[in-house]
Amino acid sequence: MDFNLNNLVSSRVLDPCTPFPENLQQPEMRHIAVFEPENPGFVEALGEQTLLFIPHGCLCRLTAEHIQLLAERSCAVVRYRDDASPAKSPDALRPAIPQFLIPEGSDVSATISLCYKLAYSGMQRLAEASLETMERLSKELLHHKGQGESIIRIAAELLECPVAFVTSDFHLQSTHDTSGYLVLNPFCTEDSFNWESALENFQLSSAAYHSCLAEGFNGNPMSGYLCRNEYCRKQGCRIFIFPITDAGNCYGYLLLSLDERVKMLSPERSIKIQQILAIIKFEIIKSDEIAHTVNRYYDFLLDELVESEQTDFRKLMQKYGLVRKVIFDEYYVLIAGRTPQATSDTFFHELLTSQQFNALYDRLVTALGTINFFLFERKDYIVTMLPRQLVPRGKPDFELVISLYQEFLQDQYQGAGISDIVPTEQVRQGYLQALKALAISQNSLGKAPCYYGELGILRFFFDHSSQVDFTPLLHLYQEYIQPIIDYDNRHSGDLLPTLTAYITCCASPSAICNALFIHKNTLYARLNKISQILGKNLSDSETVFNLSLGLKIQTLIQAGILDSELDP
Repeated sequence: MDFNLNNLVSSRVLDPCTPFPENLQQPEMRHIAVFEPENPGFVEALGEQTLLFIPHGCLCRLTAEHIQLLAERSCAVVRYRDDASPAKSPDALRPAIPQFLIPEGSDVSATISLCYKLAYSGMQRLAEASLETMERLSKELLHHKGQGESIIRIAAELLECPVAFVTSDFHLQSTHDTSGYLVLNPFCTEDSFNWESALENFQLSSAAYHSCLAEGFNGNPMSGYLCRNEYCRKQGCRIFIFPITDAGNCYGYLLLSLDERVKMLSPERSIKIQQILAIIKFEIIKSDEIAHTVNRYYDFLLDELVESEQTDFRKLMQKYGLVRKVIFDEYYVLIAGRTPQATSDTFFHELLTSQQFNALYDRLVTALGTINFFLFERKDYIVTMLPRQLVPRGKPDFELVISLYQEFLQDQYQGAGISDIVPTEQVRQGYLQALKALAISQNSLGKAPCYYGELGILRFFFDHSSQVDFTPLLHLYQEYIQPIIDYDNRHSGDLLPTLTAYITCCASPSAICNALFIHKNTLYARLNKISQILGKNLSDSETVFNLSLGLKIQTLIQAGILDSELDP
């Protein structure tokens, strides 16, 4: 029997003197005390939900301040049957505090002893509930390695209601909807609870926050949210939502579907929930640590790959025990940069937590439809090795991956570089190529991604430092290309397409004319004009080389990778 006021009355341990206040439908008691009028601070020292016995003749010693304090702490008063002096009518307590009488013919000490016995019995049941919960969950952790689905199944069995676990952004991870538990709810119209329907278009902001939905084992309130959307109304239920937190981080939520008439959870259920939350949190943190350890192995793998000219990729995978993935023959290397940290030994996970890093990996798995790629962290970079088969469309596929990087890094994102296709034994070369492309991307407008294969001869002008001086290249561009562009803009001319065709067609007049659909005389006139504007001989090999390089720079400017304006 629970130690609450209703049970105390129904079992004839106490007789009611006044009706319960409206806000106390099933008031639980936690403590028992006997009023000590000689102690001036006695009432102030009482705990919440105390059943207070008032000795004979002491009812009048309760002041108005005492009564207010007892009401605020949800206490109840037991007085002697013959203690009803005119000086202190029982009605003085009636507005806020439940009052009881010791049954006629009952011994006072025996009544107090019986109350203690009931209280002890309630504590024993809580201890048994706690022991049952820990025993069930411990066995699950030991024998089944604490898989999320099995923990939620046991939670549903222990709590006798449909249970779900969702991520911090309310994506369903695991549920248990045993139909038998819904018998408790006479308003249900379905055989099982549909969590997908219950959480469709759900927003936590729409749920009502409550500072106390249940009371934990230590007496502290367990806060959470209550939700009743349209689906819940049809089912005659409400959803209790308990956050799973640690050190300010929210790992997800435990959800319970209960009869809509339940507004406060019973002590037994509260104890079980508290322990279930602790176990789930433990498993999440443990999984995070395991994942972080695996990520560290990946980091070591990448170190060996990029530090060696020739490396047997398959043997390295076996060395580090990373054998789940299919090894392809050819890969692209993609490197995304982030804002450099103040110190060189600051690890990437200080910005991107292991949980976030794992979330990024999961998003990539979903986007690419496979786990057969590699995701690393190294210094100020995220490094991805993508098999050629995963990016058959080229740029569109890379843009999808890069968009995920931008989403996770946000304002820390500092461009991306993509290598050519390299065989597995030459990952180092691909890594260095991607770094060169990244150096250009980091200096581009809008941090536009840069593809090493599009750099052409420009790849020889850059190292993999982010500090790249583009001034000499821009000077060359402004000397050889910008005057042609300016002339075309003023005269609506076609000199730049002609110059481009001249370089592309290796100065072959017939090939140029065929490409541009013009007469040779027109071609010669345009070439003479170009020569006059630049003051250069187009037959000179050095001039042709500089024009070719200038056009390549112009391509990067058009792509937004370079800024055509020189710094003053």
